Amino acid sequence: MTQTFPDYRQAFADLAAELRAHPQFTVERFELGEALSEADIRGLEAETGYELTDDLRAFYGQMNGLRLKWFLNPELTEEERQAFFLEFPDMDVENSSDEYASAAIHILPLKEVLTRDWADEIYYEPEMGFHGQALSVEEFHQSMRPFDMFSDYRACILAFTQKKDPTVFLLDDHHGVWDESKGTDVRSYLNFILATKGQSDARKRWLSEYQGYTQRVSFEAP
Repeated sequence: MTQTFPDYRQAFADLAAELRAHPQFTVERFELGEALSEADIRGLEAETGYELTDDLRAFYGQMNGLRLKWFLNPELTEEERQAFFLEFPDMDVENSSDEYASAAIHILPLKEVLTRDWADEIYYEPEMGFHGQALSVEEFHQSMRPFDMFSDYRACILAFTQKKDPTVFLLDDHHGVWDESKGTDVRSYLNFILATKGQSDARKRWLSEYQGYTQRVSFEAP
């Protein structure tokens, strides 16, 4: 039975509204890309040779990319900050820099996901392999496509196998650690970043595990 794809466009709009209404938070950026038509999506698949999952097609059929960045209001007093962290000790939402953003989402437009030349943005040594596979630099960059570039320190990629069956993995440490992440599906990933409001450390806690790439995890909407 085919599952109905959730209305993520509305869900992310609701999240941004919730954050903006919170006096302790500052929303610096919120942008939803215009929806792609099915013809646009199929055209990019045909042009690049990548085969998307139904969930990826449905997501880009709602929005061609997404940006959200928020952080703890810098105008809070020290007493207010301390009170916040006593109440929410697991929330890391102070850092507002793009490089180490504590809470951000930056899902790229589909064409950029499938065609971006990002050799200078990711560290890779061919002899190290990827998840136990020896790949040339060209093969690596073709298989590991940028997806959610939420900071310069961490990002999530779509790992394709022969341009099919993409899985979401986490890159850590300035995009240099790429083999210590569990994988997940696109719908679970979207559910998770909604539930955790795009917190960077939450992604790491969920996906990072030594040689975890053999594992697959899922996350249902709350």
